[in-house]
Amino acid sequence: MSFRVIDNPHIIAKAGFTTGQFRKLDGLYLQASAAKASIYRTVECDFDDDVVSYTYYESEGHKPYLQFIIRKVGPRTMMYEIFKADKGRIAKSGIFERAFEKLESEILNMLEN
Repeated sequence: MSFRVIDNPHIIAKAGFTTGQFRKLDGLYLQASAAKASIYRTVECDFDDDVVSYTYYESEGHKPYLQFIIRKVGPRTMMYEIFKADKGRIAKSGIFERAFEKLESEILNMLEN
């Protein structure tokens, strides 16, 4: 038996979207869920097109209320977009924190109503 290290540079290369960023998105869901404002969410990954969507719903049977799209647009470049029901795209940024701030403000507005 031999021990071989498999070197795959695609795994080592930074993808641009981190576990910490995902946890921030999930934290918003948990905050809204605890307030009974948003009780359902889906996370969909399309590895062929390099797109991830994190979608917030008021309940399982309702249409999406907010959708956070993460799209790989270059070798190490990500684009973050937010879509809101009946309004379309409300934010687009190449910086996660800017898009997250907009998403957070929309979630907080939802909690207040």
